[in-house]
Amino acid sequence: MNEPLPNHYFPQRSELIDSLRGFALMGICLVHFMEYFELYWVNQDPTFLHNLVFFLFAGKAYAIFALMFGLSFFIIMDNQAKKGVNFSYRFAWRLLILLAIGYIHTLYYLGDILSVLGVIGLSLLFVQGLSNRWLIAIALLCLLQLPFYYHFFAALNNLPGANDNPAFFSLFGNVYAAIEKASFTELMLLNSSAGLYAKWIFFVESGRGLQLIGLFLLGLVLGRIGFFTQADKFDRHRIKALGIALLAVIALYAFDKYLTQLPDTIFQEKGMAKWYLQQAIGSYLSTAVMASLVLLFVQFYLWQRSAKLLNLLAPCGRISLSIYLIQSLVGVPLFYPYGLGWYKTIGQTNSLLAGIVFYTLLIMLAHWWVKRFHYGPVEWLWRSATYMTTKVPFRRTTTQPTNN
Repeated sequence: MNEPLPNHYFPQRSELIDSLRGFALMGICLVHFMEYFELYWVNQDPTFLHNLVFFLFAGKAYAIFALMFGLSFFIIMDNQAKKGVNFSYRFAWRLLILLAIGYIHTLYYLGDILSVLGVIGLSLLFVQGLSNRWLIAIALLCLLQLPFYYHFFAALNNLPGANDNPAFFSLFGNVYAAIEKASFTELMLLNSSAGLYAKWIFFVESGRGLQLIGLFLLGLVLGRIGFFTQADKFDRHRIKALGIALLAVIALYAFDKYLTQLPDTIFQEKGMAKWYLQQAIGSYLSTAVMASLVLLFVQFYLWQRSAKLLNLLAPCGRISLSIYLIQSLVGVPLFYPYGLGWYKTIGQTNSLLAGIVFYTLLIMLAHWWVKRFHYGPVEWLWRSATYMTTKVPFRRTTTQPTNN
């Protein structure tokens, strides 16, 4: 392996994109720690710190990750198209591998998102030939969360089953109760059956699945127009979009708080109408906060002084799959009953501090790793399985390019 390697093994990286992906992973890590890797919901403690972290990152960090997933789809397909390669079937195979990785991860940690990305990501293959206008229209339709309005009016009119609690309420209640008593082996069996079913029902009933599709499509469009790779071209548009996003956050937050303080009987004596309306508004608020975070991140990144600080996150973004999996690999035994059982004792403040320290260590690990290796360990396995070869270079040498 002393000869120079083919350039297609080492695609050019965007520091901005890698840094933004690292920022999303940081948010996911903090939420995981504050959420005790799902077990917060067994015994909730809504402190100020919990509410703040959840307002900023819960559902938003994953949303940024989804946006980056659509962007990565464009980058991969565009790079292959320039070589005259139709990568669609290979990308479908790549997603199946991600689904397998995600399923294994789900057995260990029910909050896994990789398996969801692996399934819902297939939607990109069916729309990649559409124009940007059509993609934006479909994305907005998904983000509107129209099923919530159907359920809202169905509940108001007492249609059969419309005022029953969503299935994931009881499903997750049963799963969490079982986790509290589960050994490691029992946890894996639980996550492979009742837990897995509850998670997918949640993604359907909560609107998260539709939101992911919408964000995938927006990420694809942003990739096409060079929003991140040619960020300077969009200065004026980005500032306007940021202003709109922040105003939307303020308006939606106020409306959400107004709805929350209204009596549950505001629309009907007893039923789910108010809940469905709150879910729709909450989804809009989450998307608005996510958009604000992305736009603010890009804006700060384009300022030289802050860019140096934000670039510290880039190595985590380069090996994002490995960093994501390490979080639960370490965190689950710390919080779960079969391990140290921190979910009962640590508290929200200490858990946040632990999350900050842990992600700082991950940043240091990522910096050390990318200086020595082209890919994270799981990224290398994923790429090798995608191309069905073990000849994908892994360790850096002095004769290999370093632009990855």
